[in-house]
Amino acid sequence: MGKASAYLRQFEALLPDPLGRLLAPHARFVTLRPGQIVIGHQDRTSDAFVVLEGSVRVELHSLSGRDIFLADVGPGGLVGEFAALDDQPRSASVAAIDSSVLACIPGAIFKATVNGEPAAADWMARRLVRHIRLLTERVFELNALAVRNRLHCELLRLSLDAGVAGNQAVIAPAPTHVELANRIGSHREAVTRELQYLQKEGIVVRHGRKLAMNDVAKLAEIVRAAAGDVDLIQRAVLVAPV
Repeated sequence: MGKASAYLRQFEALLPDPLGRLLAPHARFVTLRPGQIVIGHQDRTSDAFVVLEGSVRVELHSLSGRDIFLADVGPGGLVGEFAALDDQPRSASVAAIDSSVLACIPGAIFKATVNGEPAAADWMARRLVRHIRLLTERVFELNALAVRNRLHCELLRLSLDAGVAGNQAVIAPAPTHVELANRIGSHREAVTRELQYLQKEGIVVRHGRKLAMNDVAKLAEIVRAAAGDVDLIQRAVLVAPV
């Protein structure tokens, strides 16, 4: 009972008021093992999930067996909201990266609560716009940039997510070369070659499962030269002026 109460308080704190408070009575908690699937692609379920502990990966799997990375979601993140809002089949699969705890909200209740509260509806609209902006960046990168430049963009994005201080960032745990390749639509060998180049330039240093970005401004300048003033660069300028 004590753990459930703690999860409820955490759930309420992670969502904006009054959304967290209104949804808390309907939340049930799901514990996942590493690799366990909570949402399957094309499932006809509609529950929405908030990550309380651990992290989950949103991805697609091609018929050839290739994994297509969409996002990693940690504590405070929301997954499954698309099907909850539009009652359509799931657009991707979601599986636990490590041991995780998620709060599960029935889709119909989630939708009614979001639509019934102006503040919650505004919050959700802003979330969806962020999704669109990120997808716009990725579509541009996949269609306009070479593989090495797509890797630069992904490393810059990971650095910004990790937090930049003093022109440096530490990505931990760092994605494997295969995972980075899946993120950018490439293969492991190309990622390995470019990371070796970036290490020679002193931009990247690998320490076990950590990837230290020693010069985020230089990385942002490389991305700017290849991609121009995309939204990703505008975010980078705020934390590592170039």
